Amino acid sequence: MSVARVRSARFTRFVVMAGAVLGLATIGEATATAEPPAHAAGQAAAQQTAAGRPSFKVTISPAYATAGQVTWFEVTVVNASPKGIALKSLQLTAPTGFKLSQPAGWQSKPTVRGRTLSRPKLSLGPGAKTRFNIRATAPVRCGNSALHWSPRAFQSTANSGPQLALQTGPSSVGVTVLCPSIAVCGNGASTCFTSIKTSVSTYGVVSNTNSGTLRTTINVGTPLRCGTYRFRDPNWYDSVLTSAAPPPAGAASPVEQVSYTIKNTSSNGIGFCLGATYDFTTASGSQAPAGKLPNGTPGFIGLLPQCVNGGPPCISGITQQSDASVKSGHDAVMSILVPELGDPWGSG
Repeated sequence: MSVARVRSARFTRFVVMAGAVLGLATIGEATATAEPPAHAAGQAAAQQTAAGRPSFKVTISPAYATAGQVTWFEVTVVNASPKGIALKSLQLTAPTGFKLSQPAGWQSKPTVRGRTLSRPKLSLGPGAKTRFNIRATAPVRCGNSALHWSPRAFQSTANSGPQLALQTGPSSVGVTVLCPSIAVCGNGASTCFTSIKTSVSTYGVVSNTNSGTLRTTINVGTPLRCGTYRFRDPNWYDSVLTSAAPPPAGAASPVEQVSYTIKNTSSNGIGFCLGATYDFTTASGSQAPAGKLPNGTPGFIGLLPQCVNGGPPCISGITQQSDASVKSGHDAVMSILVPELGDPWGSG
């Protein structure tokens, strides 16, 4: 009996130890093969899919055009594909109502058919980008809703075969067609006023003339450039007074008072780039250099000085106002005086 009890005790200890070992093995196996939470698995799968998928990004600027007018748009294309996948050709279709012009001077000759521009024989490796300009005339009908360009990218040089997916999040392909802002001056009114508002800026013009029509447009022609100045606003504006009676002999020429607000921008280092048909003194104290205005006519272009020792054109004030709707918490506001001569253009 004692022997039997001893054997039973040994057997019991064996069973317990075996069970413990089996339990440890089971726990170890469960730990090694445990599934991650459902949301983590979904995120990992999405990241893996995004990382391994042929894709590209497109930015088209400006995002506004004037009804019936020509605008030069800058197109930036980035190949966001993984290693080994090249972007070799591109098609870009303009929104309904736009008319494209045949570009000139490109190494790989593009073709324009209807609203679609094709760029064959590109060679963009992963992470590489290309930038080019296209000329388009906006439809005569304007509105407040954004229209969209439609880009397509291919892995072959002939705009065919496997495509790259457009990354819609980081891309910007919308354009809104705005009507010109027009005001009739005179008729008993002391001033006439025009204003254009975008998601980035507001450009208001007051003229003290007593006759004629004041007309302000946005992004007509080519972008306004001022040397190495870094623009805070991708838009450029022009305002012209037409059919106005000349001022009496000896009287001062009419003056535009421009109120220009640029959202999400500090007032530090900001300036106003003026393009005019007459020469003027710039912020550096020198005369504005000759250049080509956005509409293609010759003129003078430069940054305006403060209105301290001289008369217009000049900046009469720069302030910074709070704006809780933007990331920086503030906007920059400029007040500018510009003589009503010719067809002045401006941007900040």
